[in-house]
Amino acid sequence: MQERLTMNKLKLLKILVVILTFLIVFGMLSALGIIYQKVRAPENKTSTVSLSQPRGTTIEKFQILDKHMYILAKKGGLADRIIILNLRQPQEQTVININ
Repeated sequence: MQERLTMNKLKLLKILVVILTFLIVFGMLSALGIIYQKVRAPENKTSTVSLSQPRGTTIEKFQILDKHMYILAKKGGLADRIIILNLRQPQEQTVININ
């Protein structure tokens, strides 16, 4: 009876060791994966966008809301205007004349 109780304790200890080993290995792999992702994070790329405005145009004010940049442009031989620039696709521009 005593031997059977001891054997059950040993089996329980073996199962506990296997579970803890799995958790340690899984935790280490997860930590390494997170560190790898942080190190390999893409750099913020800057891009140049032409607003296609005539020479002499001045930007009086701009504001960024969500995924759009709103630019108030004046002078340059044209009426005052608001240029709406989609930040995700800078090629998409909308011009609204004010005057």
